[in-house]
Amino acid sequence: MRQANWDEIFQRESDGQFPAAADSERAAPPWKDGLTFLLTFVACMSVAASVDTSNWVRGLPWLYPIAFSALIIAYGLSRIRWNQLGLLPVGLLAGATIVFLQLMAIIPGHSLYVRTDHLIDRMYVWWSATTQHGTSLDPLPVITIILALTWLGSFISAWAIFRWRNPILGLIPGSAALIWDTAFSTSQINIPAVVYLITAVLLFMRLRVARQERQWDRTSVAYPEFISLSVLNATFWVTCALLGAVFVIPLGDKSGVANARWDQFTSPFTSHLTPIARVFLSINPNKGAKIHSLKDALALQGKINPSAVPAVQIEGDLPANVAPFLREQSFDQYTRDGWRVNVKTDVPLGAGDSTRADGTGKISPPGAANPQSRTTETLKVTVEGGNADHLFSLGQPLQADTAASAGIGGDPSDVTSLKPAEHLSNGDQYTVTGSVSAASIDQLRAAGTQYPAWVTQSYLQLSRRLPDRVRDKAREVAAGTDNPYDAAAAIEDYLRTFPIDYSVPAAPPRVDNVDYFLFDAQRGYFDYHASAMAVMLRTLGIPSRVATGYVIDPRQRQGGSDTFKLTQQQAFAWPEVYFPGTGWVEFNPTPSQPEVNRPQTALAPAADAQPAAGQPARVPPAIPLSPAAPAGTSGGGGLGATGWLVIALAAAASIVVAAAAAGTFAWEFAVRGLAPPARLWEKTVRLATLGRTVPETHETPREFAERLKLTVPDADGVVYIASTYERERFGQKALSPDESKRLKAAWTSTRFALLRRVLRLKSRAVVAQDDVDGSVGSGAS
Repeated sequence: MRQANWDEIFQRESDGQFPAAADSERAAPPWKDGLTFLLTFVACMSVAASVDTSNWVRGLPWLYPIAFSALIIAYGLSRIRWNQLGLLPVGLLAGATIVFLQLMAIIPGHSLYVRTDHLIDRMYVWWSATTQHGTSLDPLPVITIILALTWLGSFISAWAIFRWRNPILGLIPGSAALIWDTAFSTSQINIPAVVYLITAVLLFMRLRVARQERQWDRTSVAYPEFISLSVLNATFWVTCALLGAVFVIPLGDKSGVANARWDQFTSPFTSHLTPIARVFLSINPNKGAKIHSLKDALALQGKINPSAVPAVQIEGDLPANVAPFLREQSFDQYTRDGWRVNVKTDVPLGAGDSTRADGTGKISPPGAANPQSRTTETLKVTVEGGNADHLFSLGQPLQADTAASAGIGGDPSDVTSLKPAEHLSNGDQYTVTGSVSAASIDQLRAAGTQYPAWVTQSYLQLSRRLPDRVRDKAREVAAGTDNPYDAAAAIEDYLRTFPIDYSVPAAPPRVDNVDYFLFDAQRGYFDYHASAMAVMLRTLGIPSRVATGYVIDPRQRQGGSDTFKLTQQQAFAWPEVYFPGTGWVEFNPTPSQPEVNRPQTALAPAADAQPAAGQPARVPPAIPLSPAAPAGTSGGGGLGATGWLVIALAAAASIVVAAAAAGTFAWEFAVRGLAPPARLWEKTVRLATLGRTVPETHETPREFAERLKLTVPDADGVVYIASTYERERFGQKALSPDESKRLKAAWTSTRFALLRRVLRLKSRAVVAQDDVDGSVGSGAS
């Protein structure tokens, strides 16, 4: 008696003959290779479309020709049956040539030599910034990297699919590109991304079916010619349904607990990415950069996007005669692209330890020979918005009730910032004490210029490429003043005439940002105003630096309490000027906020007191105004990287689920309509074939079952499945209820035994036998 095979079940029985299988693997029909190529083409082009429409960087050319050339070259080389070690270098050389020619098409110059020299020079500057912890706003290096990665990713994907026939490796480059593109650029799932997800599932199933077809060809198992189309049709609809479900899943960024756990998990990794982020500041300029996101660098990067995303919550008294600035850190080293922190050392501090203390353990205000020129203020801070990299303070930080490390500059009193010793999550609280200038205008005028050596060494530095016209403008504005305070006040008043513009374009490559702000753009926001004032003062020999943090808006006060809830719309930067005997004093050249409120003299003036001759009293309004958000700015801040990472992970999970669902559908689709004995026997033969126990053409179902039982000792029920199949198939006898129940039980035990065989998992019976006679895999075929 002969067993039924795949042909008998699925092929038409018009002539009663079945084609004999070839001795070796038969070549796939052209339409199948064309189907694989089409799916790969759509996947590669959808990734290129997603990145291309995201406007990652100004001047980025179309990525379609790059991706398509990589696809064609990979397909052509994969058809050549030479050693891969010889073919891959050829493909990489071709890719380098194509990327180079594309760059030459977008770089200005009258000859190929000039353009090449231009490319090498700008790449060298970018690499120097990368290795020397600098910043870069030049878009050309980013364009070069994107073009190279586009070609390399497309080539690797096509090579893995056409040569290695590995769908997982083939889909990794495109999936990684879409995750980065969605999370950090577009902030939304776009149409090309959806097309890629659907195509990725179809391509995965197409290669899985192709592998199974080759297995069937080797074992002489016939199968329907268009089974690939049936599987892809089912996969398409299942994938669409799952993607639809993904879009209604609640996002992770809606949960404060999830965000806190995510921040805690990722902070050790993201902290190491800061040096890399500094040289990719030209990415996605149209979206607007996140304000002060680099932490150890302040780049003047053009357009920003202030939003109502929570930043920090503080509790404490805010005196009227101190600068209303919540300080995060200060920057001392200026380059043409922005500022950097030049920390000499990090000093660990325990909870309650002071950055400045005299012999009695009392806090000594930094740099203040006259203690009355400064005041200490204590705030209770609640972490929000993931702002846990530094401890915030009102003025220069002195001490905190949590362990921290103090960044020290040129002197022990020169504290640039406090960093928490342990990771802080949203909702955590700490108390910090800071030192703020309370000096009067008269005290600052009389401070003199006897600066300590560490001040002049660290806070008069300028970029070697600073144009002379910046120095000339500073001397022009400060003409007629005879002391550092009046010079600073004159420059402050001058810069407050520059209008606010949050959408100001970034300076061209290799152009000094302060020079660009003063003479070309002549508009900007707080980073530009503060930087211009600090640089102009340094050209006059007046030590200065830039500090960043938030401006405290009384309108953010919660009810009648002393609690302020600040958002990214209150992000701010301001210059600090050093005065002997007083220390660092805050100024505000940004017109969106009022000037710092200072008393005219150290003593409270009488009601009819007049200012000194020729010097107006600088007493601005007491209530600062919040910075106006740019037109068209959303207050929600988008979903954020966390939410879109959840979507990306959910989409990846949907691919796996869709593949599993489609595979299950394909598995059951082929045996639909068969009687239970025939259906279970066909599944038994399939699992046995996957486990490399193939039925011989001369064997009857029962003979094959007996041999399979010896190969897989736990598959005791296989003989009963074979016998019921023969009786139902050839004897035309229906099963009784008891026999049907017994058949199901036999299939259950046989199925698990065969699955263990497929996965190469040794059963307990075989293990026990191995322990007795020392043989491994006894009876394996």
